Amino acid sequence: MLRRVSLVAAGVVIVVIAIVAFVGLFMLRQPGPLAGTTTKLHLETVAALSDAVEWPRPNDPHPDWVGYLPTTTWHVPANSTIQVQIDQEDGASGLRNPFWGKVFGIEGGTMHVKYFDDKGNPQEGDMDSIDPTMAAHTFAIPDLGVFVPLLGVGDTAPPGTQNIITFSFKTKGPGIYRWQCFVPCAAGTLFGNGGPMSTIGYMGGELIVT
Repeated sequence: MLRRVSLVAAGVVIVVIAIVAFVGLFMLRQPGPLAGTTTKLHLETVAALSDAVEWPRPNDPHPDWVGYLPTTTWHVPANSTIQVQIDQEDGASGLRNPFWGKVFGIEGGTMHVKYFDDKGNPQEGDMDSIDPTMAAHTFAIPDLGVFVPLLGVGDTAPPGTQNIITFSFKTKGPGIYRWQCFVPCAAGTLFGNGGPMSTIGYMGGELIVT
């Protein structure tokens, strides 16, 4: 009897160790913060990390996850203007709430977008909103009132196309500000909100203001 109890206890310990290792090495593993403090953020959004062009992550535990690159944790100065460029490479997923097709909280109230129209012709211009069905992702910092919908790459765009989206926003005082994509684009998860949508380092992160 004692031997059986010992075997069961040992089995439980092994299972607990395996779960901890899985969570620690697989689920919680994430890229570190961007080195140094900056007023310029250059990011890339991809449908799968294995497709990354500018900042590949060859050893990432989730190569098929959608994500922002090179990282989603950034140090920026307080009470400053932050310039952002996002090279958006993913197709449209669409917003569940069309209200979020509008730009909020950025300098001048518009973002500048370089893209290809539905005939495959290059276009660019300032936008204060997009068709909510054409959103691929969003860049949102709720505590700063910042919300930017990112135009998805159209089906007629040339292979390897990026929609280049630029805008600026102002930081407030020191603190840690959570940011998040609000397009539920985690395929295979409950309502598209699991996996990369709920994991720092993929479709959400932190703006560390100092």
